Amino acid sequence: MRVIVENGVFCDVYLAASLNVWQHRTMEDMAEIEQLKPAARNAWKRLKDEFPLWATHLGIRDEELEFAVPAPSGSAAGHLVAFTNGNDLWIRFSPPYMCYSADSLNEMVWLIHQLTADKIMFKVTMKGAEWVETTLTNPQEKCEAIPGHSVHLVSWSGRYDKLLEA
Repeated sequence: MRVIVENGVFCDVYLAASLNVWQHRTMEDMAEIEQLKPAARNAWKRLKDEFPLWATHLGIRDEELEFAVPAPSGSAAGHLVAFTNGNDLWIRFSPPYMCYSADSLNEMVWLIHQLTADKIMFKVTMKGAEWVETTLTNPQEKCEAIPGHSVHLVSWSGRYDKLLEA
């Protein structure tokens, strides 16, 4: 498992995107798609092919890809968002700090499939109000919070969500 050791600000900025702070536009104009940065254009084409039923959720933001799919009713995930930032590929849920870097388009697609099938979920560890780490885990893995910390587990469906406190 990789751990994102960012300061949390990066994911919070992108959280604003799902809350419509930035205008989210649907990519209908091929000329507009061609204006995307190369990594965003490649990701857009791959996601459109892999998830044709979700193609209407493909959008752009500042020449970058943003693929924001609403979570099922009753889920705390909010949205599953796949996005690019330069050459970097990311997956996140809407809650703060639930952001994960993908090493390749293949991994990004794999992560989307695993997350939406509830085979993996986000695990965020906090110390009070301070973010400590974000990882991915499977629902069967036993998780415990260490003293002074809390662990927030969020699955796509909401079926495996937990808040653990020590």
